[in-house]
Amino acid sequence: QRVGTTILLILGLMIGAAVSALVTILLNFSIAERIQVYIAWTFGSFSATTWQELAVFAPVMLAGLTLTGLMSKPLNALLLGEDYARSMGVNIRQVRTLAIASASLLAGAVTAFCGPIGILGIAVPHICRRIARTTDHRVLVPATVLTGGIVALCADIIAHVPGGDIVLPLNAITALVGAPIVIWVLLRT
Repeated sequence: QRVGTTILLILGLMIGAAVSALVTILLNFSIAERIQVYIAWTFGSFSATTWQELAVFAPVMLAGLTLTGLMSKPLNALLLGEDYARSMGVNIRQVRTLAIASASLLAGAVTAFCGPIGILGIAVPHICRRIARTTDHRVLVPATVLTGGIVALCADIIAHVPGGDIVLPLNAITALVGAPIVIWVLLRT
């Protein structure tokens, strides 16, 4: 189990490094205007999403959230171990595949339309688990969706620096809030 996790982590880092290298090569041959658009996208922003884009974004998010909500019971069974979940009739491989698919769908949609807004997906579930004092996914999934939305909107309000014309990168705000939470969780375990 530990070796599999380590290999998965290293594979993720190597794939990330390869994609980063490809992006760097593409940026090297791009025109200045497109580089500026790319850099603005990497900062993350909700304000760049148009109503026309919401017509695509909203149904994709709804599908991902519905899929996640439907997996609450199998995920609860997995909390008690794979053997228990199997004895309850849970198809472990299918649940893992659906969990990865729903997480990818949700993260991919947000990244495509709003840019890579980091840390929220890691920090918010831990915040909800502490606030709700439960591991029941029937409670945690809606609580995480609601809390994530609230935290993201608060970060966006802070990023727009009330009373000024400055707009800070949303990624910077979410990292300043979320990174200490993730570090605290890691140090506790």
